[in-house]
Amino acid sequence: MLGLRKNIHLLTILLCVISFYSSSQTKLTLHDSLQAAFEKQSVLSPPLDTQLKETKAYVAWIDGAPSISLMHYESDETLGTTESELSLNIAIKSPFLREVEHALVSNVEVIRNNAQQQYALYLSGLIRQLVWDITYKEASLKAVIHKHELLSELVVQYKEMADMQAVPQYISLIVQNELNQLTLSTIEHQRAIDNLYSQYFRLTGLQVLPNQIAETVIEIASVDLNSHPDVQSLDANFKNTHQQLLSASKQTSPWNVQVSGRRISTANFSENQLGIGLEVPIEIGNNLSKSQQSEYLTLTIEHETSRRKLLHQLNETNIALAQEHKFLLKKQQVLNDSLPTLELLKEAMNDLRNINAPNQEFYIRTLLDTIDSQQSVQLNQINIQRQVALIRQAAGISL
Repeated sequence: MLGLRKNIHLLTILLCVISFYSSSQTKLTLHDSLQAAFEKQSVLSPPLDTQLKETKAYVAWIDGAPSISLMHYESDETLGTTESELSLNIAIKSPFLREVEHALVSNVEVIRNNAQQQYALYLSGLIRQLVWDITYKEASLKAVIHKHELLSELVVQYKEMADMQAVPQYISLIVQNELNQLTLSTIEHQRAIDNLYSQYFRLTGLQVLPNQIAETVIEIASVDLNSHPDVQSLDANFKNTHQQLLSASKQTSPWNVQVSGRRISTANFSENQLGIGLEVPIEIGNNLSKSQQSEYLTLTIEHETSRRKLLHQLNETNIALAQEHKFLLKKQQVLNDSLPTLELLKEAMNDLRNINAPNQEFYIRTLLDTIDSQQSVQLNQINIQRQVALIRQAAGISL
């Protein structure tokens, strides 16, 4: 009896814990959990500074460092001419290079946003997995506790009946053994739940789950996989590499501006001259060299191959998840239809047990199996909602 009181005390504590977790849920949303995860992980691993440095407008037009050249000519004739020349040489970026640099700067922002979306999707996947694992484990624990309560009552009844020799002693021992196994299962379930909540806290810094974790079902046909963060990131990286390749093409050759000052001196006179020169490259032939064209074609082929493989993988994953979702819905219909039969079977087993019919072990095990079957209805409902979350995750939809 002492052991029974301990078991009942343990169940009371576990029910209080589950009730605490449930009642502690405020009006948190899944998006709140995602934002909390961003903040928590930012503290643990601060993001790198990926902002481009601001440059002066006039400096942005200069290609490389300006140079100064000094020339002095001394005549070897008595009445010859002496010349001194000072030149400032400035390489100006071509309009095409300016366009390429502007595209590169814009693409950096796209890459940064894509990386943020990929990280948000990654955190969303972790949160989805944890909240549904916790929900499933808590539902399973309630079923175990329900069977534990039933067996706790049966232990007392069969012990009294065995003492009066109304049933064989082994029946009482079997029930006691089942109770012991359920006690261990209860502890293991609670340990698993505690571990999952610890993981959730380490990820988000939150102690409770969102109030509503079920998500809206989406149609696979309406999913545009080209908008998936992984595909967008692949495209942006290819575009960035292409722009970098163009930045080394012939069209990016600088325009050279030269400002010169010259002093001319002779025996009879002297003068100062100022001059300005502009050197503009003339484009002849293909703007990319053979090696650059080869590199561009290689990058294009690799990008196209990677993109097709990624889209195929994402599409197959989405189809498989959608098919599993349909299967679970059909399974739920069958389970729902079986509920009346299970309830009648449960009542029949209780009646046979109460009248002390022969083969009590069979009745007890059938009763426990019936409870499991009834619980599988709720667990399958959880799996349906979990599958919806997995479909949204595979489609690239963050919380």
